[in-house]
Amino acid sequence: MDKCNCDNEKLAEVYHDAFEYLKDIVPSTVNLEAYFISDRIDYCSLEDIFEQFVQSAQNYQMMPKVINYKDRREKVKDILSGFDVRAVAKMDPSELYEQFVQQFGLKKSTDKRNSWRKWSKSIVESAQFLCEFRNVDDFVGFVKCFDYNVHTRIALPLLISNKIHGIGFALACDLLKELGFTSYPKPDVHLIEVFNALGLSKADPIDTFEAIVHMSDACRKEDPSVTPYKVDKVFWLICSGRLYHENPEINIGGHKKAFIEHMKQKALQEKSFICDLHVCM
Repeated sequence: MDKCNCDNEKLAEVYHDAFEYLKDIVPSTVNLEAYFISDRIDYCSLEDIFEQFVQSAQNYQMMPKVINYKDRREKVKDILSGFDVRAVAKMDPSELYEQFVQQFGLKKSTDKRNSWRKWSKSIVESAQFLCEFRNVDDFVGFVKCFDYNVHTRIALPLLISNKIHGIGFALACDLLKELGFTSYPKPDVHLIEVFNALGLSKADPIDTFEAIVHMSDACRKEDPSVTPYKVDKVFWLICSGRLYHENPEINIGGHKKAFIEHMKQKALQEKSFICDLHVCM
């Protein structure tokens, strides 16, 4: 069901304000358009897709600093037989964990919450999930089956999160968007907080996902480039301040609280309000 016109107008207005705010806070030398293109759109095999699953599975809380996949990629690749999906699918997660312990000199832990143990289980279950597909085209066709509307789109990350230990709804969205499926935003803690503070969604990932998609839909009649992925990046860059494509990386500091306050002050000055979208859905 489409949102009412007042909601669409408000969503488009908030997006345009956010985009202008972002342009004002980044250095003039930064090419923002580079941030609105998925990082992994060049995959040509299931092994490439599997690597994105592996990488996304460690993008939870402090795990990236613990696992440090970026610097350890080549050794991880060797352990995973060159990201061979079928070979890894036959592995035992505990044995994979043992290989990581030996390779990286880790302190062994029996705690199931240990980052490396969790990651090992996620990796094996990701491989088992991908074994269900013949090739890249088969996987892409599967994903596109869910692209009918926002509700069917939500079903896919929910399915992935159910199939793969350690990959929750938000991480499943992350891996899909980084594989180039721009219909998928990642409703992380930053976006949840901003959209909730502005009355655009409830404070949960699924409701925030819907609000981001509806915001994209509200803008695309005038600007087809405003995908859910782009909406995600605009707000994430405001919140994190991390301009990671620059060399060296530029960090302008997070502007989440300042942006929320800016939007609230703007609404007061215009004697308007940021409506709660749940009232008129």
